[in-house]
Amino acid sequence: MNRRSFFRRTLAGSAGLTLAGTPWWEAAAQLVNTPVLRDIRGVGLDDPELVELSINENPLGSSRRAIEAVASRMFGMNRYPFHNQIEQALATHHDIPEETILTGVGSSEILSLLVTASYFDRAGNTVTASPSYPDVPRKTEALGREVRRVPLTNDFSLDLDAMLDAIDSETRIVFVCNPNNPTGQLLAADELRRFAERVPSDVVLCVDEAYIHFVDDPDYPSAIALAQERENVLVTRTFSKAYGLGGIRVGYGIASPELVQQLARFGFGQLNKNTLSIAAALGALEDPEHVTRSVEVVREGKQYLYDQLEALGYEPLRTQTIFVTVDVGDTLETFLSLLRERKVKVRQAFEMDGYMRVSVGLPPENEVFVDEFRKVAGR
Repeated sequence: MNRRSFFRRTLAGSAGLTLAGTPWWEAAAQLVNTPVLRDIRGVGLDDPELVELSINENPLGSSRRAIEAVASRMFGMNRYPFHNQIEQALATHHDIPEETILTGVGSSEILSLLVTASYFDRAGNTVTASPSYPDVPRKTEALGREVRRVPLTNDFSLDLDAMLDAIDSETRIVFVCNPNNPTGQLLAADELRRFAERVPSDVVLCVDEAYIHFVDDPDYPSAIALAQERENVLVTRTFSKAYGLGGIRVGYGIASPELVQQLARFGFGQLNKNTLSIAAALGALEDPEHVTRSVEVVREGKQYLYDQLEALGYEPLRTQTIFVTVDVGDTLETFLSLLRERKVKVRQAFEMDGYMRVSVGLPPENEVFVDEFRKVAGR
């Protein structure tokens, strides 16, 4: 065997061998099978006792195909990814033209580009529901522009009629998070379509679909169809939730080619791409079964949390997302602090006084949360 052949075989063999017995797989097996509540070894966490339920991460971790794809590209990190493989794969996945796709470092980059492109040379306002995901309004205010926050209805739904009333000649962006974070509620598809048709054509309607995979109705239509029909609609998606790639940062926007070009002017172009992120995303797209398993685990976990919280006298919101939101009243800060002391991390729901947002974990993590929540509530 010559030196070149030996070196090539050594690299390929070591990548496969190190993957097979990684701590990741040991952690996943322990999370699923262990009867011990405290030593749960959450996937991707350095602290074996920490119950991290505050930032809506996929409890199953990443798809094995995504991990294998990253491993296969580890020795190519010296090469710039000057190609459109991820755009091509997404175009095939959604059956849409490649020029209607803009990739980013998570969907956060797409949202940031939207705000920058909308306000870099002019004043104006952003219309958003409240409470809702705060990224776009915060970035709007950081540029010194106005945000018009429209309260939700009594059933925690977006008040689309009131949002339409808030639009004027200075409105640049209307932001809709669907399903909404932090309330977890979903708009009726026909209601969203009628809303889109009434938003002025010179206003960008941004529909954030970070949690679309977790919607209970598998036939619920994405707003991607609206983005293909209407030049002012932008749909943002992420690989962070259902695909379990939060730590590797992959997201994208779908819009008309003209709107994509407007946003892309303010980005890094090909230099925003990451060799390993692209590999992970491509691998994840090839494993729809992992998404299905993730959705099932979250759905079962939510039902468990609903049942346990209701048994303790609380009324959690039924959500279409990866989290549960529950009103604990004036004791929220005490709850959060005492749970942190017990190595359980949850958070206040965005813009909701007294409401706790709990990400769904795997069964042992959910059980630890409920056990510690019960102790704190009984103090």
